[in-house]
Amino acid sequence: MSQVRSFNPLRWFFQLPFTLLLLLILATVAVLTNSHASDLSARWQGRLGVSARDIWRARWPRIFTAALVTKGGWVFGEALVMSALAVGVAEWMTSARRAAATFWGVHLLTFLAEAILIIWPLHRLGRKTSTALAATRDVGPSAGYFGALGLIVARLARPWRALAGTAIFAILVAAFFVPVRPDGSGQTQAEPKLFADLAHLIAFPLGWLTSVWER
Repeated sequence: MSQVRSFNPLRWFFQLPFTLLLLLILATVAVLTNSHASDLSARWQGRLGVSARDIWRARWPRIFTAALVTKGGWVFGEALVMSALAVGVAEWMTSARRAAATFWGVHLLTFLAEAILIIWPLHRLGRKTSTALAATRDVGPSAGYFGALGLIVARLARPWRALAGTAIFAILVAAFFVPVRPDGSGQTQAEPKLFADLAHLIAFPLGWLTSVWER
């Protein structure tokens, strides 16, 4: 008679140490900032978020703190689910070291590219939108988990790799052009949305490109 192995949840948990640590930190920071139940306050976003100007002024810690806090409310839940799925699957397919390097590497490169290669030149040209965009502080792990998603898609077999990659990138492009609706006060949040959507468009291909380092 063959021996039936007992189910041990810890065995599975220890196969995803980076993902679990990331989720634990996101949840802890959300509780400390009260963004698990409501929107992140302007005070906390100002302390932990990152803007293009912060990067120009070499305020490097903000690049990392921004990835560990969300805008709160339903965005917090979305960030937990996407981090668990994208980063978790990437870690399962590769390793904890690879998942961590992809998450943080893509997050860092995305914000550097956005701030230095896109917003800075437009800001120097005096474009009004880019000037406002330069001061916009963003938070969230989305650049990192879209990078992990890019890595996952790059490892799919043909033709699913091309189909999934094209579909996801098309969705990101469409989201970039979706206009922002005014809030109750008649104001819009165009700059934060533009900043985040642009980061996603950069992060997903970067994550895909990291697949050339492996195997």
